[in-house]
Amino acid sequence: MMKTLSTLLVVTFALLPALTLAQDGQVQLRDSSKLSIKGKSNVNEFSCESEHELQKDSLDYSYSVNGDTVQVSGVNLNLEIDQFDCGKRAINRDFKSTLKYKEFPFIEIILNELVVSDSTSLIPREAKVTIRIAGTERYYTVPLNSFSSSEESFTVGGNKILRMTDFGLEPPSPMFGLIKVEDELDIQFDLVIVRSPFAN
Repeated sequence: MMKTLSTLLVVTFALLPALTLAQDGQVQLRDSSKLSIKGKSNVNEFSCESEHELQKDSLDYSYSVNGDTVQVSGVNLNLEIDQFDCGKRAINRDFKSTLKYKEFPFIEIILNELVVSDSTSLIPREAKVTIRIAGTERYYTVPLNSFSSSEESFTVGGNKILRMTDFGLEPPSPMFGLIKVEDELDIQFDLVIVRSPFAN
């Protein structure tokens, strides 16, 4: 189900100062980064917010540039399912049970490529990621719909619609089937990234 998400895109911003050749570097997500999973049922809408730091440690990565594509390795974001809060105990229970969190406790998002607007632009417009949920892996292109930068950090926002059934998961039907949860989930993220002072 899950940019971010996830994320997910932290390297985007560390790359911007020097989108040339192949390089290594290090970046870190700030605590102000946010990621949520939103869904709907036939009676209401719900939002499950990440209640923990998305990435405590700095991420070591490498990248190479080919035209308007930046190929990336080393950027994996692991989201602990048990640390999401959907606002109500029953929804939390159904959310975690649906994702089989006891057997697969993490949602993993791997950044594979970034695509910039053109070969001379440093503004990323989409990311190509691998998402693993409940032991199933899928590949997605995630549009980046907001971007800003300062001297110290970069901020990127976006969202991606996923289907639970793409990962072999059955949408829950609580209350003896009276409530029907829709298959689609919307992963929304706003990531604040700082380049490590030790990055190359």
